[in-house]
Amino acid sequence: MFFLLKYGALCDPSEQVATELDLVGKFVKETERHGDPVHYGRALAMQGETCHRLGKFEEAVESHLKLKEIYNIDEHSGRIIAAYASDRCAQNYGFTANCYVQLGQVDKALEICDYIEYHIMPKMDPKNVHNSMCNVMQSLWIWRDNGMAERSLSVFRRFVLEPFDEYFGKDGSTPHLPLFRPIEILMTLTLLLEGKVEVLDESVFDYAFDISNVETSVKMETALGSFCRGPMSVGAEICLILYKLTEDPDKKKILLDNGVRLANIGISVCDGSGSDGAPKFATGYMQLEAVHRELNALHNDQHDFGS
Repeated sequence: MFFLLKYGALCDPSEQVATELDLVGKFVKETERHGDPVHYGRALAMQGETCHRLGKFEEAVESHLKLKEIYNIDEHSGRIIAAYASDRCAQNYGFTANCYVQLGQVDKALEICDYIEYHIMPKMDPKNVHNSMCNVMQSLWIWRDNGMAERSLSVFRRFVLEPFDEYFGKDGSTPHLPLFRPIEILMTLTLLLEGKVEVLDESVFDYAFDISNVETSVKMETALGSFCRGPMSVGAEICLILYKLTEDPDKKKILLDNGVRLANIGISVCDGSGSDGAPKFATGYMQLEAVHRELNALHNDQHDFGS
């Protein structure tokens, strides 16, 4: 029910925020009364994720602090995964890190990212790649935004890409698969700009020229982007960086056209203006807003120059 509600299937969009908060509040109270830490922890994690997505960052942190009082990764993680397919309690650490960023407490956010890498991830089943992706996703962007893209790429490869290749291979599938290649490309491009990668893999231009590699439905962008960024958000930034790295006017036009299209759809998902009536998602908006603004300015300049 909560999943359907989150994606606009159970109520009028104007009632979505109040309905979500009411539903999750009831879930927390009921599971607290029941007393099982597995379900109570899951409810608190749901409350934390919901408050984070709806911009109620202080409330999300409060839920997480309650969660920490009852959640024991050694005792509860396996049971939570058995009940809910992935460890939603562990995943809430990443959402809380995002909240601290939004509250201007980056040091606390980075402390949580350290905890996720060094204490949570070593205890997660590497075969459960979806769970791993959900756990590290927020940290990737926090590290990148704080000059640690190299760490982001290393963690992403170690806990997500390499286990996926080992256990599932090229024909495997997982919900976050549409983000795998875009994240790897964007982190590598970031390192190139920082001078930590010397040679640009020219094949990334062909990847970015084919917009179908990252263009997806609004619902898919919303679902994957709820952890921070969706494929179109990442793809738009790839196009922007590659636009700046080439002098070929034909390449620049394709990259700009694709980037603008991806950024416009992506921003509509997180700024509250999408057709599904979803509320503004502050974390996703923060990641994409500057990219969206720059791409559209370049596009407008090109149009003015051409006219």
